[in-house]
Amino acid sequence: MARAKSKGFKRAERLFRRRRYTEVIRLLEPQVFMYRDRPLFYYYLGVSCLHTGDFGGAYSYLQRAQQLDPDDNNISLALAAIAMRRRQTDLALRLYLSVLDRDPKNAIAKRGLGALRRAESEAELAEQLDQSGIARYLPSPGAYLPRPAMAAAVALVLAGLMLAAVPPIIERVRRPAVPDREGVEVLELDQMRREVVQYEGDFRYVLTEDEIRETFRRIGDYFNEYRDNEARREINRILHSNAEREMKERVRMLAEYLSTPDFTSLEPADSFAYDEVQSAPHLYDQTYVRWRGRVANLEHNEEDIRFDFLVGYEDARVLEGIVRARLGFAARVEPAMPVELIGRVEADNGIDRLEVVSIRRISP
Repeated sequence: MARAKSKGFKRAERLFRRRRYTEVIRLLEPQVFMYRDRPLFYYYLGVSCLHTGDFGGAYSYLQRAQQLDPDDNNISLALAAIAMRRRQTDLALRLYLSVLDRDPKNAIAKRGLGALRRAESEAELAEQLDQSGIARYLPSPGAYLPRPAMAAAVALVLAGLMLAAVPPIIERVRRPAVPDREGVEVLELDQMRREVVQYEGDFRYVLTEDEIRETFRRIGDYFNEYRDNEARREINRILHSNAEREMKERVRMLAEYLSTPDFTSLEPADSFAYDEVQSAPHLYDQTYVRWRGRVANLEHNEEDIRFDFLVGYEDARVLEGIVRARLGFAARVEPAMPVELIGRVEADNGIDRLEVVSIRRISP
């Protein structure tokens, strides 16, 4: 009996790959109790129903498939396509983002997000996803060839791949590709809405549409190059600008991927000067600075260490400014001690505080 079940399911898989969806439904629906714990069973049924125009049945089967395997990208993509068809754009957006979290290069998820971005209305989007149009937003059912033809096709494909792979391999050796950093995919939603500018409100920076898009591009470039300080500064520029609210949410999401530097990763050239930060503190809020100076008005308690940081005064010659600093960890800090520190800028209309993440004594 188990062997018969296996053969029946394999036959359904072959029919599915051959796009014979009506036959898949006819074969599998009577077997629901036999395969009730297999997510692939419900996936085949759900997608087959989609292709035959039964969107209600498709949703029921795919929802059950997701309950059994919530991390399967193909199931999520099919459910996202149904959500767009049913004008549930928020649900479709969440599903596509969950797929991109697991597979940042997923082309179908990106295509779906592009459709959400371009659509003038939910009604227009639903109209585009008719029985034939929805196939563009579904994973491929796979290829099917009879066994003799398959062997010949595999041989031809392998030969072609070997020939086609030679130039790219040579090029890759010459110039290795730099992969996208995890998290950068959230910036691909910057064009989800046609309108990227909001016109009502008070903004520190009033940017044109082209300037907003260019700032997004810079954020992505800085982030992929691990220049997180510059990325944070440009994120702040967007947050304090007239960029559309959804775009601001995207850069807030990216900010969660920024790393905390130390003395090995934050070079002095990657820091920002005191005068630069003081001139536009809101632009440098949450960035990290690597400054030298001297400790004054030192306070110790059970929770933290606080002091006035005399920026640039490590040699007791030139005082650039005074900033309140806080350490949330144990460290040896003495009055009048010359130090170099890395601190996170907490700022609004001025530099409110440095949240110190690394500190070391230096010779004046």
